[in-house]
Amino acid sequence: MQYNNHKLRHELKYIISYRDYFALRTRALAFMRHDEHGDNGRYFIRSLYLDDIMLSNYNQKMDGWNRRRKYRIRIYDLSDKIIKFEVKDKYDSCISKASDRISIEEYDSILEGDFSFVADIIFSDSDEGNCKALRIAYIDNATKILLPQVVVDYDREVFICEEGNVRMTFDMNLRAGLASGDIFDPELVTVPAYDEGCMILEVKYDDYLPDFVRHMLRPLGRWQSSQSKYAMCCIAQANLLGKDVF
Repeated sequence: MQYNNHKLRHELKYIISYRDYFALRTRALAFMRHDEHGDNGRYFIRSLYLDDIMLSNYNQKMDGWNRRRKYRIRIYDLSDKIIKFEVKDKYDSCISKASDRISIEEYDSILEGDFSFVADIIFSDSDEGNCKALRIAYIDNATKILLPQVVVDYDREVFICEEGNVRMTFDMNLRAGLASGDIFDPELVTVPAYDEGCMILEVKYDDYLPDFVRHMLRPLGRWQSSQSKYAMCCIAQANLLGKDVF
């Protein structure tokens, strides 16, 4: 499915208990396989989210906008070997994501609000139209001024099914940290961003959701949610600092 030359994927979100998790995980093991990355499909994710000086993405989310954009820098298991800059667009219940690998030097530059290195990439002979996420952020930063806002931590377990290109993720232990911290620091201070005993289930797929996945999700219908990890962690960070988000 396409929209404005963006490939779209459906996204379903649920707030579930650990009891639901164990039941769903057992069923998933029978029909799906773990992601090849991590230990049995599990790994730790840390993201540094950026927003403009008006916190537009946060406020659009809280105001219920159906179309909005998020920017983040993502690492895995606190390693600097893979650093991704990602732009995620939301179109009602569908998403589109662009992702580029960046170096530690480019990461430092982005933290300083300097996207000038992107222009060098765009006008180089080797670019060949790549770096889509960085291109988007480069243009947006020219008018919006993108700045680090909050660190988002969680443990993720991933199941995959080739039929329908389904990706089912269980995100647990959601925590928020100050954007001023070093995201590679294992001692970075974080605070819980959601009720203990709950986690977020996300199901992403292309045009077709296999029946066995649909049947797995049917009992969770009333728990379907549109909550954003970014917004939840903004609130947790604000509570930690004793102030309003905006």
